[in-house]
Amino acid sequence: MEWLTLEAPPLLAGSTTTLRPVARRIARAFREPTTDLLKRATALPQSGGTVGRVRSAGSWADPQVHLSLGEALDLLPRSALRQTFEWYLCRGAHFHTDAHYPDVLFGVWYITGPSVDIVFARARLSIPVRAGSIVVFDPFEVHGVLKSGASEYRAEDYARTEPSVFAGFEIQIDPAVRTAFDLTETHGARLLSSSTRIAAATGAYE
Repeated sequence: MEWLTLEAPPLLAGSTTTLRPVARRIARAFREPTTDLLKRATALPQSGGTVGRVRSAGSWADPQVHLSLGEALDLLPRSALRQTFEWYLCRGAHFHTDAHYPDVLFGVWYITGPSVDIVFARARLSIPVRAGSIVVFDPFEVHGVLKSGASEYRAEDYARTEPSVFAGFEIQIDPAVRTAFDLTETHGARLLSSSTRIAAATGAYE
């Protein structure tokens, strides 16, 4: 597991339940999906959904998956990893935030699909992902899933691609996680909320 620092101005995440700093670090790791997990991912309905939007294919729990993921995220307290997971599918994802996860950090484990980049627009940071890649980040950080090497989202790039399948998970923000991801109080930080408009193609604030 390794840490990446977001070289971007500080932000505050605002929701109906909390006001907190946005994490200034991203974690990434790698763990090859098991044969069973790969079979379950490929058995999900692959059709439907809008190009550029992430769709849920249901939540689930599996102690073995939780153990394996916890081992991969070896620098985080195991207790911070929540027990439930959710399948997510997309054919590219335009830039967005996930402000409906206000009190946790968000993670994805890439199970199957074409090689893509998870792009964090503010920091101009692209993280290449393939089957087995794990990325943990603040859901308030603007991000998108783009074809390898792309910096802007264009719907026509994904019209004929196969879906990317992720196992999504949540990390509880406890004191150790707050320190590890650098959720530090900042003065003069911009407030970001679910009502902040994001340009789908570029990730810029509108």
